[in-house]
Amino acid sequence: MHEIILHHYPASPFSEKVRLTFGLKGLSWRAVEQPNIMPKPELLPLTGAYRKIPVMQLGADVYCDSQCIIRELERRFPKPTVHAGGEAVGWAFTVYSDKVLFMATVVLIFGMMGDQVDPAFAEDRTKLMGGQPFNPAQMKAGVPIMRESLRAQLSWLESQLGDGRAFITGAAPGLADFTTYHPLWFLQSYYPPAGELLKPYARLTGWLGRVKAIGHGTMKPMTTHEALEVARKAEPETRDQADPAEPNGLKPGDKVTVMADDYGRDPITGTLVTSSPNEIAIRRSSPEVGDVVVHFPRVGFMALRS
Repeated sequence: MHEIILHHYPASPFSEKVRLTFGLKGLSWRAVEQPNIMPKPELLPLTGAYRKIPVMQLGADVYCDSQCIIRELERRFPKPTVHAGGEAVGWAFTVYSDKVLFMATVVLIFGMMGDQVDPAFAEDRTKLMGGQPFNPAQMKAGVPIMRESLRAQLSWLESQLGDGRAFITGAAPGLADFTTYHPLWFLQSYYPPAGELLKPYARLTGWLGRVKAIGHGTMKPMTTHEALEVARKAEPETRDQADPAEPNGLKPGDKVTVMADDYGRDPITGTLVTSSPNEIAIRRSSPEVGDVVVHFPRVGFMALRS
């Protein structure tokens, strides 16, 4: 099997979910640090137009979005499972925490930072959001409301841990923990008053420490150039496979365009290789890496005939 290569940057909250999954499963992996804003000239040859982080690379197979990455890690390394509390529960927590909990922390962090936010970062995130202004001044006005929302959400989590359980769904850690942890990790890292916000929640604070202690597995750096060379020298492992239950009749060989359905909606075009209820994979090519197969989740993404 090819080495696990994670394209990330250290401050990426969604990458933290994946890094904790490496820790749970005791995996060794290579870390390729990518910029946190565009341009990303040594990522896009692998993904097409997909610019978001994290991205996992296994030879010439490329997995976009933390959902797709974690699902593939679970398939290849099923023990210990990331679904300690049940698969549906883990993915439901992902939808909640990636949108509701995470957005509350984003408003608090950037609203408090105000004019300290790098203009280049703000411009990049405005483009990522499809032109909707990433405006820390406007976010500052929303800070009081988000503090109220966050207090409610923290109380939910404190109550969930109220029976003495070590982790969100029971005695063992899993996806529900990692996806809930990453917004609070982000908050602790970049919002100085976070300690005071979390202080009333003793069980939650203890839980944060237990999740952090899981660690990130064994990491070794890799350069962007080395990662591109790995893809160029490899052949994709994914083979054509039709899904007879595909709702809109997509089949291998069809020209398709895949894009996120919320933000970062840059279209990625290729030839469909395989699809399932949870994943769609397309073949594309670039001069830098040759043929690659790029994988996306179905929830949160759209696949359209080109």
